Amino acid sequence: MREPLPTSIERFWSKPLKVKWIFALLPLLLLAAAARPIGIIINGNVLSLDPGPRFEHNLLYVPVRRTIEALGLAFDRSGNRIVTQIGSKTVVLTIGSPIAQVDTGELTLEGPLLEIKDVLYVPLRFFTDILGAQARFDRHTNTVTIVAQLVGRSSRGLVPVGSGFERFGTVEGVDVLSDPPTLTLGYNGGIKTIKIGPNAAIDVEDVNVNVTSPGELGDVRPGDFARVEMRKDGRVERIIDEFGSRNGRIVAIAGNQFVLDDGQVISPGRTVEISLNGKAAGFGDLQPNDQVSVRYNVETDEVREILASRRIATVAQRVTIDSIDTDVTRPLRAGDTIAVTMHGTPGAAATFDIGSDVANQAMQQRAPGVYDGSYVIPRGANFDDDALIGRLESGNDIAHAAAPQTISASSTPPGIADFAPDAGSTVNNNKPAVYASFAADAVPVNPSSAMLWVDGRDVTSECVRTSQFIQYLPTYEYPNGSVRVTVRVSDEAGNTTTKSWSFTIRGR
Repeated sequence: MREPLPTSIERFWSKPLKVKWIFALLPLLLLAAAARPIGIIINGNVLSLDPGPRFEHNLLYVPVRRTIEALGLAFDRSGNRIVTQIGSKTVVLTIGSPIAQVDTGELTLEGPLLEIKDVLYVPLRFFTDILGAQARFDRHTNTVTIVAQLVGRSSRGLVPVGSGFERFGTVEGVDVLSDPPTLTLGYNGGIKTIKIGPNAAIDVEDVNVNVTSPGELGDVRPGDFARVEMRKDGRVERIIDEFGSRNGRIVAIAGNQFVLDDGQVISPGRTVEISLNGKAAGFGDLQPNDQVSVRYNVETDEVREILASRRIATVAQRVTIDSIDTDVTRPLRAGDTIAVTMHGTPGAAATFDIGSDVANQAMQQRAPGVYDGSYVIPRGANFDDDALIGRLESGNDIAHAAAPQTISASSTPPGIADFAPDAGSTVNNNKPAVYASFAADAVPVNPSSAMLWVDGRDVTSECVRTSQFIQYLPTYEYPNGSVRVTVRVSDEAGNTTTKSWSFTIRGR
């Protein structure tokens, strides 16, 4: 008969001091690591990316533009197509497609090229399958490492191009009054001021509408992303200034965010410059129905400028919305129904949108000025914190309003991104640490849903659980032989995933 297991305190203090502290601190270290964003290192240089790599559909995706440029390769976008040159080969990617065209042939990637909040992402294996680089993800350090011989760019924001080189980075300042004028770029914490001669060509590109137009140095704004083509002697030949824009009408303001009429949620930073009708203003001066043009950095997604305009009302609006509300109190999954109620001007045509994912859902007037509508989450729906926008129309009058709640929905269960010990592996430790990490889609994992069984025994109460992982450190030795592990986890919408695997112990 096996002796009774000692209490947790006895077991803990019976261990050598070093081992005690390692086991005591390990859950905290794992938790801290899981909370960090995923970092990326290229040939030993840390690449500053915000946003960084992310898991989508159980695949690790990497921001493609900055990573390709950090490898010293060209990045050219035309509409939904991206073109890069690898030696003598031309590679073409298309947004939404997993097919990469390599010269006249094709190669299928693990997943499609994605555009998420105006940032382009490719699966990590793109860099191994097409670029011939070594790429891996270390779950313990939460870091992507890429090693490639084709690297030409350094962490200083510099890459050789033809007979010269190119500097790039975020515009920190423009001085058009100095002689000669200067442009200051920031990259990876470094700052470089460049003198601009009179013959330098300047192109200004809005990447959202894919429009490039000739400009002057005064058109280059702090916060934009710029590439400066230079000769070997340092003379500037061309500046390509890139920015993104979002345009629309404010329909709701809450906290330090506002919602546009197409459902986009804008979160200005503290350094954003705001003007209203041509005069300097603050965030508190903005109002619903203001027309705004938002300018942001295409690399970091940081909002840097808001130009707002407001019409002086000459005729009172005849259509108004008093309130819009929904019964949603949690993230939703396929088959769930959203009920929407709106109060406003009687006798108007009423509809509602959910961000840019759901448009023009009809509502019926059940009592004067009271409108009801609903929407059933379909299979395949995945959206995160979308604004619910109500609309009333009568003649030429239109009113918009946003519900106080945002809507999140997912049809995809969370994935098991990584686990240890590996399936089919053999370990020489009779107290093996068991680990599984999670990859959620639009809706995060519910940490309390994570459960773990080892050889049919529920050990969840002995685990460390977060929204990123579950970790089990056995307190007693398992016998030699096969061990079966089962993990089950759900997201906050109730989508559930279960995974089982086995490994073998051959200890002392």
